Amino acid sequence: MRASILLSTLAMALVAQATSLTGLRTLVLLDTLDDVLIYTELWSDLEGRHFNLTLNDVSTPVSLTKYDRRLYDHLIFLAPNMKEYPKGMNAKEVIGFMAEGGNVILAGSSELANPLRELSREFDVEFDNRYTSVLDHFNYDKELGQAKHDTIVVDPSSHMSKIDAIVPQDKLPGPILFRGIGHSVNPKNSLLTPILWAPQEAYSWESVNLDESADQDPLIAGKDISLVSVMQARNNARIAFLGSTDMLSDAFFSASPKKQGDKETVSGNRKFIEELTKWTFQEKSALDVVAVQHHKVGEEEAPAHYRIKDNMTYTISLAEYHEGEWHPFSADDVQLELIMLDPYVRKTLEQLELNDQSTVGTFTTTLQLPDQYGVFKFMVNYKRPGLTYIESVTTVGIHPFRHDQYPRFISQAKPYYTSAASMGVGLLVFSFVYLWGGLDSTVKTTKKA
Repeated sequence: MRASILLSTLAMALVAQATSLTGLRTLVLLDTLDDVLIYTELWSDLEGRHFNLTLNDVSTPVSLTKYDRRLYDHLIFLAPNMKEYPKGMNAKEVIGFMAEGGNVILAGSSELANPLRELSREFDVEFDNRYTSVLDHFNYDKELGQAKHDTIVVDPSSHMSKIDAIVPQDKLPGPILFRGIGHSVNPKNSLLTPILWAPQEAYSWESVNLDESADQDPLIAGKDISLVSVMQARNNARIAFLGSTDMLSDAFFSASPKKQGDKETVSGNRKFIEELTKWTFQEKSALDVVAVQHHKVGEEEAPAHYRIKDNMTYTISLAEYHEGEWHPFSADDVQLELIMLDPYVRKTLEQLELNDQSTVGTFTTTLQLPDQYGVFKFMVNYKRPGLTYIESVTTVGIHPFRHDQYPRFISQAKPYYTSAASMGVGLLVFSFVYLWGGLDSTVKTTKKA
């Protein structure tokens, strides 16, 4: 077991040389190559993290796979006006790309065309109607949103999720600027997580008809408008949905947001997008099972099988990847389940104390096996928003007692022991009375005359 831990740690150390766990090949699709100049700081940030960028416009043929192997590890859509996919690509190809472990960023705008809308629906994300924008007459930016109030200033302390594994709030230097289209997510889809949502005063409306009187209510308003959402598929592939391509632009990275009556602040867009892309491209918040051990109490090696009611110890070692290295993972809600069709035992694991030389987080517990024999599974099924899913399964056999392993006397059989003893005592009394309790032999009998 120690050898397996050493080999796993060595393998992780080799992987840690790369920034992203899934690779560095990134394909970026743009409406036109002229748009490259809009996102120069984004390219600089990604290349600074060693990503190999391929910039294409939608008119250039492209293939995501060849000979059943991915040609790219990540895909970025910055082409909201795309009316059809590039030759060699379609929605099925993108879904298959994610099924093979690829990661996707999809950024839209108020002019979002049908291909990316239909792709988003495959993930239970519904963008509002075309040519609609998120408007806010109270929280608009005084400079960029003065005309239409369509550039809103979002306060991350009250309108962003508290999931630090994705985007930690304390790393953002200021509010976030957003100009684009809103979307809604299916609340029944547990894999989807809204990251940024609109202020309570915001609503989604056609920005091209602001001068006309409204004849109906907006479809979505307030905090129901999701601005940025993410999804982690069951195979741990990640996808991020942004309603604004402007969020990633140089203009928004270097802007100084200022609401009416507020002081000028520093834009948090650059840091927000940096943390979001790190999560999406699996540069952080990735977990791995380094080692699993189980054995009887007082022993060190795993037995061929267990016996019912055995006391055993289960230990699992987990590591978390961030900043290009593996670190010990810490949590207080990792649980072990002992399952045969249904869980027989569910117990929270206790984390052992970390020291300066710890490379993994070790979780352990001691439990008594149930009074049920069969084939069981030791399962750690750890799924938390923002972290890659952990599902560690170890199959073991639990045997019943052999006939010579049962206790000689058991407390449940005391009534039977008492009845047997009472019958034995009764037999002795009866035999004694029958054999020695008859007529006295010394009594003399008289003859009749």
